[in-house]
Amino acid sequence: MDHSVSFLFLLAFVAAATGCDCRWDKDADYPSKYPPLIMDLESWTSVLPKMEGDLRIVTVPEGAELVLACPETVIDELNQEVVQATCLGDTTLTVDGEDYSLSELGCAKRPRETLMKDLGSCGGSIGTEHAIGFDVVGYDFYELVRVCFDPEEEANLYSTHTIRGAYEAASDSNPDRPSFKSDSGFYSVSVSTCYEQKTQIALMEDILGDSSVIDVNSNLYFARGHLAPDADFVTEQERDATYYYINVAPQWQTFNNGNWKMLEFDVRELSSVRGSDLTVWTGTWKVLEMDDINNNGVDIYLGLSEGESVVPAPAVMWKVVYDPATNEGAAVVGVNYPYLTSFPDTICGSESFCSELLWLSFNQENLESGAMYCCTVQELLDAVPYAPDLGDADILTE
Repeated sequence: MDHSVSFLFLLAFVAAATGCDCRWDKDADYPSKYPPLIMDLESWTSVLPKMEGDLRIVTVPEGAELVLACPETVIDELNQEVVQATCLGDTTLTVDGEDYSLSELGCAKRPRETLMKDLGSCGGSIGTEHAIGFDVVGYDFYELVRVCFDPEEEANLYSTHTIRGAYEAASDSNPDRPSFKSDSGFYSVSVSTCYEQKTQIALMEDILGDSSVIDVNSNLYFARGHLAPDADFVTEQERDATYYYINVAPQWQTFNNGNWKMLEFDVRELSSVRGSDLTVWTGTWKVLEMDDINNNGVDIYLGLSEGESVVPAPAVMWKVVYDPATNEGAAVVGVNYPYLTSFPDTICGSESFCSELLWLSFNQENLESGAMYCCTVQELLDAVPYAPDLGDADILTE
């Protein structure tokens, strides 16, 4: 037998056996401006980078089927909104028999997210479910956030999403953020106007007789507090998709940018350290009550600036963190009121229980940044009927 032929046969056999994954440097090999949404066809999850040293590397097995999508725009090179591609190895994809580098397959414009409405009842039939994600034409909807929205109070009851911990360290870092979107059919007031600081000052003067409770220079005003936070997602396009008003609640900025922000960081860090997907529910409970100048309690609705008792400021915020792989979970509650002079009554659990959750790092002594306490998931469910029911989940301690 010709030895040269045998050698070539051996090389071909080894190549076939070992394969050659597709590998892209997220910062060097992707389209420079508007990368497409890249979906793994089999798992229907987005393809994300992992850290390899200082590089953010995306790896896809040779032969894997991908879907490249530019929702509500097109892939510039192909003039198509959605295409199916196959990994050929190295940095090459094949689409309809033609080979392309990923850098050639950018979108003509920024891909646009979609809000799927009226997906059923939730919150003990108080609310209606809606989903934020991407409409991939010809394929399944790619859901990022599920929102339970109360149409009577025009308020988010809770949002749920997944943090993909194995990829968290390789997240995009673009500081630019889009404007919030209200979409139609959710609000009877101009919700963007309700959040304006000058509107809040006038509102507090009207309903409390004291506008000084809003002090912008001291971060004492109601911010648009994400329930499913943008930073919990890896890519810029997924982060930007979270900017819907139905995914926010009025949070005092000292709380939003204080202990609550630290809690969000702690959850991401936990997911990254564990390298696992965490399911997260973030919700609201009751309406914040503040005393007017005559010491009468007044429920705080930002919609009262337009004469409507809607868009309530929640009394407390809660977050349930759950690892489905280990059946472990925990609940953390934050009080949405910066003028506390002592630790308030709890709706579940206790202040001290937080010490058992070793992944937490917020400062419980700083009440202006938000009084924080912790519960088991069952204890929260006993207090908040629409919190998630996780059965016999163990405590997520570390």
